[in-house]
Amino acid sequence: MAINQMNGLTPVSFDVGECAEVIDAFKPDTAYFAVALPAGAGPNRAPGDVKPSWKWSTALATHPLLGIRNEYRQALSQVICYMRQHNSRHGFLLTNRELVVFRRVDDGGNLELVPPIPFTFGGTAEQPQMTVLLALWYLGMLAAQDGHGGWHM
Repeated sequence: MAINQMNGLTPVSFDVGECAEVIDAFKPDTAYFAVALPAGAGPNRAPGDVKPSWKWSTALATHPLLGIRNEYRQALSQVICYMRQHNSRHGFLLTNRELVVFRRVDDGGNLELVPPIPFTFGGTAEQPQMTVLLALWYLGMLAAQDGHGGWHM
């Protein structure tokens, strides 16, 4: 049940992972959480993790060394675990170089990944581009959406 519901949206805020409920001592770095609930009491509606780019990037997905590719997948698995715990549809990984937003499509760990959004992106009125800050705002709108339907990034 949504608290302070407005046309299928629950007002959310973005802060550190502890602002949402911490389940089994697993704590994501960030949280989108319902503002009407006491801090630490509600689900993390779109958990995220922050990594340095030397440790995680989308380029590592196709690295020739299996161990490096496994590091890439481990970070995704970590956020998927948070998403399962909180029954969240969306999550993300943020580095100092890029933002990757994803949507959980089933309980088997399958994801839809949005193409990475580099911090260097910046559009104009003539040629708009998704920026990291705009994507994080949009992710908040996705997290605010109640139910299983809603917006897609």
